[in-house]
Amino acid sequence: MAIEQTTRSDSALQDRLTAAVGGVDKFASNWSWRSHSPEQRAETALMDGAATIGEGIAALTEKGATAEQIDEWTAKAINLWLAYQAAGARTANPMITGPANFPVARNQKAMAAETKRGDEFYLFAGRPVSWLARRHRSADRAALSAEAATVDHRSLEFPGVKLVQNTTLDRIQLLFDGKPDPDTITLLKRSAFRWSPREGAWQRQNTNNGVQAAYRVLRELGHEKGKLNEGAGA
Repeated sequence: MAIEQTTRSDSALQDRLTAAVGGVDKFASNWSWRSHSPEQRAETALMDGAATIGEGIAALTEKGATAEQIDEWTAKAINLWLAYQAAGARTANPMITGPANFPVARNQKAMAAETKRGDEFYLFAGRPVSWLARRHRSADRAALSAEAATVDHRSLEFPGVKLVQNTTLDRIQLLFDGKPDPDTITLLKRSAFRWSPREGAWQRQNTNNGVQAAYRVLRELGHEKGKLNEGAGA
């Protein structure tokens, strides 16, 4: 039964890939400059792509991934496979095209691009469980971030910047009114602060060293005293 289900799944994926490339006949043109049997190469590529993606879907299913997660992973895998095939279509074989005036340097560059796109596809398709684990961690961080947004944390307000001791996320944060200038960004990075798009803050772990680093940054920016907000988490 499992073999039958896998076969049906691969067949459905192959149909989906075939539709994505505009049909076998159109897809075969990808090999017109590289193979004496472009139709056969096209069919083989479709079967191999479907089998590789199908293995990833099976691994995700076994790990309890949701239908939405499987759809998301599958869509990205297909896009990477399409990019791989598109890159390959730009390469040529002098045995097919003829050696006269063959663009060797250009073809080498195209082949390097094909290899890179292929590596990207197989690396992603070969590690579906790692992808799922990252998605779970991201969801956990998002939930924690949402919780942190409901807490009035202890903070100090300075002109143009706020220092927040975010105990929910265990982070010391610097929130600027706008994007800091390049010199300030260099200062923040030198002090081990990293930008968090989700939090809209420059932050590092909430330790004594982290707090002291935040105060050093503020002093170098010319801030000595701020308005204290004790907050609910103080």
